[in-house]
Amino acid sequence: MSEQFEDVLKVNESFYLALENGDLALMEEVWIKDSRAKCVHPAWPMLLGWETIKRSWKNIFDSGGPAKIQISNINMEISGNLAWLTCIEHITHIVKDQVHKSLAQTTNIFEHHGSRWFIIHHHASPIPMLEGSLTEEKLQ
Repeated sequence: MSEQFEDVLKVNESFYLALENGDLALMEEVWIKDSRAKCVHPAWPMLLGWETIKRSWKNIFDSGGPAKIQISNINMEISGNLAWLTCIEHITHIVKDQVHKSLAQTTNIFEHHGSRWFIIHHHASPIPMLEGSLTEEKLQ
C-alpha cells in the first residue's frame, strides 16, 4: 500500500473517531476550512462551507451522536491531489435505552494541500433495510 493510501486512510480513521467520540476539535482537523467543503448527513440536504458543516457536527454531538460507528466495504482511489473513499457505515444509536442500528452508503472525498489530506466532501445516504434485518436491543 502506498504512503498516499495510508495517509488518506489515517484521515478517514480520524474522521470516524471524531464522529464516534463527539470530538469537534478532531473533526475540525480533518476538514478543509473553506467554501468548497460539502456535507450530506443521512437524509439531510447538502450543507455548503465549513462553518455550516461545523455547526451541524456540533448539533449532532450535542444531541448525543452515534454510540458506535464502524465501517466496512472500504474502496479507495487516488488521482493526483484528489482521493475518494467509499464505505458502508454501521451506525448504532441509543434512544431511551433502546439500541437502534442503521446503515449508510458513504463517499468521502479528500484533497491534498501542502503535506496533508483534508476531507472536502462527505456524503452518507441511508441504506433501506427490511424491517427486522437489524434487530433492536434493550439495554440492561
